[in-house]
This record gives sequence, C-alpha cells and structure tokens, in this order.
Amino acid sequence: MEPMLQETAARILTDLRNDADALWSTLEENGLTRAWVSEEDGGFGLTPADGFGLIRLAGAHAAPVPFAETLVATWFLTEANLPAPSGQMSIFIDGVQRGAPFGETAEHVVRVHGRSVSLHRGRLNEPIDSVGEDPLSDASKLSDDIIETSQIGADIGVLFGALARAAQICGALDAVLDLTISFAEQREQFGRPLTKFQAIQHLLSEMGAEAAAAGAAIDAAVASVRRDCALDETAIAVAKHRASMAAGIVSEHAHQVHGAIGYTQEYELGRFTRRLWRWREDFGGETFWANALGRAALAEPGPLWQMITKDGGK
Repeated sequence: MEPMLQETAARILTDLRNDADALWSTLEENGLTRAWVSEEDGGFGLTPADGFGLIRLAGAHAAPVPFAETLVATWFLTEANLPAPSGQMSIFIDGVQRGAPFGETAEHVVRVHGRSVSLHRGRLNEPIDSVGEDPLSDASKLSDDIIETSQIGADIGVLFGALARAAQICGALDAVLDLTISFAEQREQFGRPLTKFQAIQHLLSEMGAEAAAAGAAIDAAVASVRRDCALDETAIAVAKHRASMAAGIVSEHAHQVHGAIGYTQEYELGRFTRRLWRWREDFGGETFWANALGRAALAEPGPLWQMITKDGGK
C-alpha cells in the first residue's frame, strides 16, 4: 500500500475509533470508502492490494463502522457494472452468512447469489444475536426492496467475502499480538515481568507464528486478485482457513496471558477477540475451507505435491 494512503487511513482509524459517526464521515470525506470505485465514477480506482490493505487496517483498529463491507460492496457493484452509491453499505452472500453486518445503519445492502448481484435499500431493523462486537441484521426481507440487479462474469461472492474477512482477521491478529506483548512486558509476577517466564514466552511465540503464517497466506491470495477475472479458489481457501485457525489460537493465548483483565469491558482486548470469534466463522470457518481444499486435492489429476507447489515439485 502507498505510504501516504496507509498513514492517512491509520491516523483516521486511530483518532476516531471511539466515535463511529465521526469516523465514518471522515473516511467518506477522504474518499477512502470509494477506494475501488473508478475515477470516472468519483473514486480512486485503487489496486486490489491497496483496497485489501485498507480492510486489514480496519481490522487492526477494530473499526466500529462497515468500512470493509462498503469496500467489498463497491467491488461487487463495479464488477457487475452497477453504480456504487455513497454512504454506508452492507453485504449479504446467500448461503454463507447468518445476516447482514451493520444492516441497521447501512443505507444500502449488496446481495450476491451466484453470479447475480443486486442492490437493495438498507436500514434492516431486525437484529440477530451474535457473539461478535458488530451488529448483525436479518436479511430475509431483502428481496422486498430491490433497486437494481445485474450479473458478474464469475461466481466470486463467497471467495471475495472470505478473503476480505481474512484480511480483517490478519489486522486484528497483529493488534492482539502487540497488545499482549505490551501487557506481558509491563505486568510483573514474583518480581519479574511476565515476558521472563518460559510459559509466557511460548504462548507469545506461538501467537506470533500464527499471525505471521496467516499474513503470508493472505498476502499470496491478495496478489492473485484481478479485475474481471475468476478468483484463485485454492489460494483464498488457504488464506481463510489459516486466518480462521489463527483467530482461535491467538485469541485463546491472549486471554490466557491477560488473565481476568482480558475479559473486562473496560479493557481493549475484547474489542478485537469478540470480532475475531465471529469473523472466524464468517464466509466459512477453517473446517469449511479445509474440506474445500481436500476436495480440490482429490480432484487433482496429478500428484498432490505438484498441486501444492504448482511447479512439478522441482
């Protein structure tokens, strides 16, 4: 991601993270919510990597607004040659979501069913209970209010949504790791910082390894994304599987290191882990994508090693 873009987005997400209305207004004023919209339609026309970089930053700051969802919604709309409206948007992919995130505040909802993309009016007023920090709304009545509909060239809804969530998870993993290391360095037990204890060092090193592995898988998947092209299902399956698995391990270890304080509302850790617990299952959890990888391996005519390396094992 361009350094200036990253710096601007990070500053906004940091300074306004506790004021959802001001945060959204500032993101919109700076054009960040239309990063994937073409310049001709009032956007920046940024690369896929830049957009996913913004989504990762949103996860790293536990943004309490549908920043990631709006970016993904604009991608679907532009792929279907539909105009992308301004304002907050949510997404709903048939078959893999319990409800529409931020549906109560979203002015529009983009629904994807196979290759069909439809734009609906938002403000879904029937909430759904969720373990996550962000609100979830019942999307069963979306078909009552369609604005426009069109088709995309490939069935990308589930894959693109999974990669976006994986990017958010990756950002949140980095934040949880930093928070946990800082706490362990400051907290003392028996006259020594927690980081001096071998058991704590083991937990922190495993957290770091999980975050790094997830980040590498996501970077590889993002690098394969192209406009108007089918997505690399194997790369995205690996990325979401690895990110979802890391979300469970890192959250568990972080709460072990923090002890009781990690479960309090006043402490920051829960803002991330509650989101991680839901994002872990969004657009398919680790089991869903492990099964997809298994089916792909069984269907591959050549040796498994060739499928893994894509270079004949050389």
